[in-house]
Amino acid sequence: MLVKKILSSILNIQYIILFTIFLISSRNQRKYILVLIFVVYFFSTPIGSNIAILPLEKDYLHHYFLYYSIVNNPENVISMYRETDKIVILGGGTKENKELGEESLSRTIVAALVYINLKRYYNKTPEIIILGGNLKNQNNPTSVNMKSLIRSIDHNAKIILETESQDTYQNIKKLKEFLKLTDNAIIITSAFHMKRTEKILIHAFGKEFVQNSLTFIPVNFRYEYITTLTPYLFLPDMENIETTNIAFYEILGSLYYTLFYEYKKLIRK
Repeated sequence: MLVKKILSSILNIQYIILFTIFLISSRNQRKYILVLIFVVYFFSTPIGSNIAILPLEKDYLHHYFLYYSIVNNPENVISMYRETDKIVILGGGTKENKELGEESLSRTIVAALVYINLKRYYNKTPEIIILGGNLKNQNNPTSVNMKSLIRSIDHNAKIILETESQDTYQNIKKLKEFLKLTDNAIIITSAFHMKRTEKILIHAFGKEFVQNSLTFIPVNFRYEYITTLTPYLFLPDMENIETTNIAFYEILGSLYYTLFYEYKKLIRK
């Protein structure tokens, strides 16, 4: 089984391309290609991808088992959210066949679990605000497909749709039209995406409101708890490369918004 896993890990397109480049390169160039191969290898292992994603998710790891807890012990968990007026879900993409992407699906399922348990245990039916269009196909907005899933669980849920925003900044800008400073709201998005979302929310609504009136529920953690060293931790995998790419994108996104807000401050002066 281990041998099969090793072969399947190595025989993928990224390593085939890198080894081909290595073989056709000159002797002087090969040392640089070897460094590149090692970097790609390292960040395609569970250890490497954990190092990449940890800065984004570490502040939310206390929610790591939240999904499991809501499913298996809903009465105790849902009491934390009994004051909720609104549930806000950020869209995470949809496919051309209207099937929700992995991130959108995770966010929608957790939002639905929170909603139905608030209704069951506290007779509360908070408004659900779903944010997000579709950059690739405006006729197939993510929020509409997320709404369809929630409607299949509770046909009477009050859902507010926003279908125009194309990124996190636009999501939060549109949210200002639906969220009042007197509301207590839950913000649901992917764990790796929460840090950037929180930063934009602070600039949009103010730090005091974010700290006192918003509760963050991160979903679909990419970080993996490692308790035992096994050979599999050193095997590359495409899923780990994807996690590393997400971390890189999010870090760049956070840096962009840091510079963006600093620039706006300078303009006001």
